[in-house]
Amino acid sequence: MLKYLLLSLLISTAFAQKLSLDERRTKIISIVDEELAEVSRLAKQQSYKDPNILLRMSELNLEKARLWREVENEKYLAIPAEKRRDLNKADYFRKSSKYFNDANQTAYAVVKRFPKYKGIGEVYYILAYNNKELGNQKEAQKYFKLASRRSTGPNSKMNAKSRLALADYYFNDHKYAQAIPLYEYAIKQLDEKWWTKDAFNLAWSYYRTRKYDKAINLLLEVHKKSSSSKYVDMSNMVERDIGIFYVDAGRLNDAIEFYKRNGINYTEQFVKIANLIVSQGRFSQAEALLNEAAKVEKDRERRIAIYLAQLDLFDKYNKIGQHLKVSRAMVKLHSESPLNSDDMKRLIYHVDKKAAELQKATASQTYANVPKVKARKSKQAIAYFELAQKLSPGEKAEKIFFQAETAYAATDFGKALRYYVKSFDAAFANNEKKLITQNLEGMLASLAQPGLNRANAEKYYEPVYTRYLSVDSKSDRAKSIYVKLFNTRFDKGEIAEAEDTMEKFAAKFPNDYETQEGMLAKIMEHYRKKKDYGKVKTYVADINKGKYKVSKKYADALRSLMTKIQIEGVQQSLEKGDKDIAMKGYHQIYKDPESTPKAKVNAAYNLSALYYEMGDTNQSYQWGVVAARDMEAVDVSKFADSFLSISAGLFLRQQFSQSADLSYRVFAKLCKQNSNNKVVAFKNAVFISLANNELDKALEIRNFARQCQLPNSVMSEVGLELLKDIGKASRWQTYEEDLRALEADPKNRPNLIRPMEELRKEFLKVGNTEEAKQLEAKQTRFYNEARKAKQDVPVEALDLIAEKLMVKVRNLKTQVGEITLRFPENEFNNAVKAKLRILDQLTSEVNQIQKTGSGKGIVEGYRLAIDAYETFGEELRAFTPEGKSPEYVASFQKAMADVYNPILANARKQRSEVKKLIMDNKILSASNYAVLYGRLESFKRYVSSKNIVLMDRGGQR
Repeated sequence: MLKYLLLSLLISTAFAQKLSLDERRTKIISIVDEELAEVSRLAKQQSYKDPNILLRMSELNLEKARLWREVENEKYLAIPAEKRRDLNKADYFRKSSKYFNDANQTAYAVVKRFPKYKGIGEVYYILAYNNKELGNQKEAQKYFKLASRRSTGPNSKMNAKSRLALADYYFNDHKYAQAIPLYEYAIKQLDEKWWTKDAFNLAWSYYRTRKYDKAINLLLEVHKKSSSSKYVDMSNMVERDIGIFYVDAGRLNDAIEFYKRNGINYTEQFVKIANLIVSQGRFSQAEALLNEAAKVEKDRERRIAIYLAQLDLFDKYNKIGQHLKVSRAMVKLHSESPLNSDDMKRLIYHVDKKAAELQKATASQTYANVPKVKARKSKQAIAYFELAQKLSPGEKAEKIFFQAETAYAATDFGKALRYYVKSFDAAFANNEKKLITQNLEGMLASLAQPGLNRANAEKYYEPVYTRYLSVDSKSDRAKSIYVKLFNTRFDKGEIAEAEDTMEKFAAKFPNDYETQEGMLAKIMEHYRKKKDYGKVKTYVADINKGKYKVSKKYADALRSLMTKIQIEGVQQSLEKGDKDIAMKGYHQIYKDPESTPKAKVNAAYNLSALYYEMGDTNQSYQWGVVAARDMEAVDVSKFADSFLSISAGLFLRQQFSQSADLSYRVFAKLCKQNSNNKVVAFKNAVFISLANNELDKALEIRNFARQCQLPNSVMSEVGLELLKDIGKASRWQTYEEDLRALEADPKNRPNLIRPMEELRKEFLKVGNTEEAKQLEAKQTRFYNEARKAKQDVPVEALDLIAEKLMVKVRNLKTQVGEITLRFPENEFNNAVKAKLRILDQLTSEVNQIQKTGSGKGIVEGYRLAIDAYETFGEELRAFTPEGKSPEYVASFQKAMADVYNPILANARKQRSEVKKLIMDNKILSASNYAVLYGRLESFKRYVSSKNIVLMDRGGQR
């Protein structure tokens, strides 16, 4: 209220200040008032019957209005803009508006009383001008048209001015084709100061209607006349715009010639034009201009300006290839002679921005399924970071690190390692500790990737591990790196280097007996194979001297070595392809009471694999069970791939129980292990049990899995699959419990909409309508939540939601059919209106169904709508009033055609729309046939159920 009172006081104060006129305006007003008084007196004496006097009165009031409007406008614009926004503008223009209205009223009187007055064109012009000033633009246009038509003589100046005013209206409304003839006429008749401005507008109208040559020729004339003081100088605007005209006319050489002729640097002009038309979204023309400028420009500074404009353009339209090419050209210029500060900042901005964008795109999921695009973006990002190094030498290590990160994101781990090593060396030289750490992490992560080419991995193991140990040689991670370096050197046959690594490890971690002994075992095994027993004795001596400390576990390592010796002959037979001999050997090892536990486990595992290869599924399964039972969990994890392959083979041979059991046993051993195969074993065990109709077994496996720290998504996936079989088994209590457990995770809810329907139907069967209603409410809520959270909703759930919405559509269709058309006319008309109203509601409901995205729902909804419209339209077409004369009936049916034709046309339109939806979205629905073909169309429809075989999960009929 206080704000309102203050605003009112401000307005009152403003109007309390009397408007004052300057000396010039005061004299003019005085003269106008004298003449107005005399003219008013004469008009009164003649009872206002002389249209000439009335016209003069209108002209004088118009002059006063113009003068006062100037004063009021100055006062209004003097008010600060922030205060003006809260004011009523009309309050500040009351006086001029009064005189405009007085002029209007007098002019209206002339128009009304003297329609054939010879000066009526001037009257209409005054009315048009006044309405324009008062903001009544539609009225103004109307009177300008009248003024044009009624002005005396075809070459009347008033006629030309009226047409010019109309042309401006059409021009401002972008109706260029309508503006052209008006401008053409006006500029021929009016050779005045503003001719150049009006011709300029006409040229733009030509341009907008693609009459490029006319537009160019007229602009050239405007440019020529602008040099005369007789006309408004439009030369700057012509020089600014004519290049655009030439470009769109395909006359680039003429544009160059124009600018050269007028002493204008056309490359600079092309840059200006390009910057202008880019804002209009005209990329290709702007690119062509800049490319043309870049071809010929030799001046370094102007060339830089062109390059920067191209960078802005290619950045805006994401033309990465061109952007990179120009960036390289600018970096080359900079290498020849440094850019100035501002240009350098812009170039760095572009290079860093594009590098960051491309790196982000490479790392995103957007291109996960398009590896070629991902690789290209990675390559481009790396190229930009290469340029960034040259622009910012002090950040070289960081830029190379970004190259490595980009290659890593593109899963090109070999390239990533190359850049990580390079960045590490640069950072190490400058003691950049953070980058040193980041590069080490990147190197190790790259080496750990399964997608890394083996040759690349082997190439970088040693460089990475040695660099890591040069920074950190005492941490827990360093301990593992020593082990990896040892294994790398040992595997490469660099035994002396491996021994050196082992010696350093023992010095750094003297109490880690187990690792030392593992290394010793490998080295001793190497020399054992070479039968270099002297070297073996040397190591035994070193152990006795305390150089390598051993624990009780070393005895296990020796036993492991003995085990290898024990099975060495069997393995040699296997390598030679003598499988029968190898099998006998493994059986002997397993039965031999002197065999070590590891040898027995190894034998059992190999027997399982051999029997699998030979097709004996029972023996393969039995020995697989023995091996999985007796193996340590760590070893099961190591051989999980093989166990799962055997399990898969059992499944393919339809040994479902054995396959599921072996997968279950492997999973049980992997339960507490961090193994990638844990999920596979779990899902195989459950799904194969289900395929074998062993629901209780599948539930047992699922319940056991709850202690194995599996991802929620995996447990949910299995839970959803179990629901199907639980429902088929009619174990509804378990079904309900599992359903409620799954819905606790919001991510599962879209997938539960359909399963809930099965439970809801069961509740209805037993008469529990309350629970059924609650489930239906949940279905709707889960659907709405999923839509809001932009979660994927299964198609069957969408179809279900659509079907629920379809109930209302069917009810509305029934209501339409229940309304009977009959006379008398009032009753007939009311029935038609009622049907139309219900059809609108039906259409609205169908639109709601369409929003669900259910293909079946969309087609069925359209089918119902089309049928309803066609039925009603045909009903109207066929209706004949009873007891009426033939003339009445004919008239009635003719009138009805205007009603049923749009209704039937709407049905045809809907049929066309749904056909496009079906084709575009590849919708398969039982209702397709009904909506694709009209009632009068006759197409054969073939439906067959012969030769169809339904199979369950296990591939059984």
